[in-house]
Amino acid sequence: MSDDMKEIIARCRERIEARDSEVLAWKALDWDFVDRQIDKLAMRPMEERGPLFGLPVGIKDIFDTADLPTGYGSAIYERHQPSADAAAVARLRAAGAIILGKTVSTEFAYWKAGPTRNPLDLGRTPGGSSSGSAASVADGMVPLAIGSQTAASTIRPASYCGIVGFKPTQGLISLAGVKALSNSLDTVGVFAKDVAGVALLSGVLAGRPSLMAPAEPGSPPRLALRKFPEWEKVASSALDAVNKAAALAARHGAEVTTDAVPSAFAGLAEIQTSIMACEAARELAHEHRCHFDALSQPLRDLLTQGESISAATYDDACLRRDQCVVEIDSLFGDADALLAPSTLGEAPLFEDGTGDPVMSRAWTLLGLPSITLPCGTGENGLPLGLQIAMRPRHDQQLLAIAAWFEQTLATTP
Repeated sequence: MSDDMKEIIARCRERIEARDSEVLAWKALDWDFVDRQIDKLAMRPMEERGPLFGLPVGIKDIFDTADLPTGYGSAIYERHQPSADAAAVARLRAAGAIILGKTVSTEFAYWKAGPTRNPLDLGRTPGGSSSGSAASVADGMVPLAIGSQTAASTIRPASYCGIVGFKPTQGLISLAGVKALSNSLDTVGVFAKDVAGVALLSGVLAGRPSLMAPAEPGSPPRLALRKFPEWEKVASSALDAVNKAAALAARHGAEVTTDAVPSAFAGLAEIQTSIMACEAARELAHEHRCHFDALSQPLRDLLTQGESISAATYDDACLRRDQCVVEIDSLFGDADALLAPSTLGEAPLFEDGTGDPVMSRAWTLLGLPSITLPCGTGENGLPLGLQIAMRPRHDQQLLAIAAWFEQTLATTP
């Protein structure tokens, strides 16, 4: 068994050494630490080996790790060494995973890009903020990785890199030991090449074995497209990809409807932005006050915006969110799941930033579970994504529908 683990790690290391000088997905790697993990796991009794036994996982560099530095994407914490693992990392270790290393994050999981490039086109962004996690999985450096999402930081990079990204219901996975940006929006996200991979990883992280192998839906799903105003910004190729996926689902028995967005759900992206800014100003108050010169201009602007938001305005935004959650059935109607483009289009050029998060802001605000699946390519031959969202606490059902879609998309010319 030790030899099997060493072979898996050797393949990962070979790929990293061949490619990461260009992709730049990894912030911290320690092969001696990896070898020590293998030796320790090899001594673990069979009944204690866990569902991730021997599988390497990449960890976004906002999750505390007791054995590797954690810099939160900022020079302020360049040599920061936590004394304990984040709760999610502890669950991975308990399940037998090998912590391969720390993947690059944008600055405090916000806007300023790190060095990571899109492995499918080095001239383009992998997205953010979970840049390194998405890029490392897409390039075959590691089979599984964890990240986070406050606006679109799991869905967007997964889509740009042509892999599967899953953002569970907000709060399903513990955020203990994760550097906070927005306490009511931050969510742990996961990356893999397929739905089975994100299901396995999220099931371990949530402590819910039922998520690990979701059964296919008993009947074809009921699906709906709700065209929020943001859809007007979406590239025609991305719209075509979603419409073709919806039509394909209908040919395979799914019920697909297109309806207007209820007026109660207007302006969700703006509400998300206000809540994020206000909470970020609170979470990063120390860095803003004591390390102002070390912060990027976009982050300074966010924190300044957050400080200017009154308590009454913040409370009103939170109450509007709460009311939308109460009225969530009016958004879904008779549909099991909602379909949407994962992003506005293909990955932008690297110098143009990490991309617009607008296509996921509403789902993150409402705490909905969402997933992106590769769904065709755009005008430059780069990946596009199909985003599927469900009601809160319907994670298992979402993974089942995603697996159905994955199979349907793969078996149809």
